[in-house]
Amino acid sequence: MTVPIPTFQKAQALLRQYIEDDEIQKHCEATQRKSLQIARLLSVKITVNLEQVGVGALLHDIGRARTHDVSHGYVGGQILELYEYPPAIVKIVERHVLGGFTADEAVLVGLPERNFVPESWEEKIVCVADKLGIYDWEGITQPESWLEKMEDRFSELRKRYGMSEPYLRSMERAKHFATAMVRLIALK
Repeated sequence: MTVPIPTFQKAQALLRQYIEDDEIQKHCEATQRKSLQIARLLSVKITVNLEQVGVGALLHDIGRARTHDVSHGYVGGQILELYEYPPAIVKIVERHVLGGFTADEAVLVGLPERNFVPESWEEKIVCVADKLGIYDWEGITQPESWLEKMEDRFSELRKRYGMSEPYLRSMERAKHFATAMVRLIALK
């Protein structure tokens, strides 16, 4: 049986139930707007589930209610499972951190040994949108500027997470996702 995707309003209520910090709420809302803009740009070329993108993006940082380290995606997924969210939404939340982690990398950064690499377009869109600044950004409609903006964000994140291999590979993976999206959008 397919679990229906909760409405944006229900997702917003759940986010507010868990996240009291206004800045995190604003970031989640901005990531939702950016994700939906990217999804609309891509939907001219591929099929993208806008509901999954919107709800997943809005809730992507719900795990920050409990932790602010790289496990916040995994923790967020656990919260959504408690509320019986569809697996597609849970995966978006679990896999958005940096560029995701392979099972081997996950162990090295303190996560369970399983795949946390974004696979679906919906997962990749939220992952990339999250790296395009903390809040809204007018450059979201200019895909050719995404990699530069992403590099700015990664310079901040390297200070937070360090330069160890799992983090660097994860960041490279996110850049690869963004590059693939930019190329797809540019196709005539």
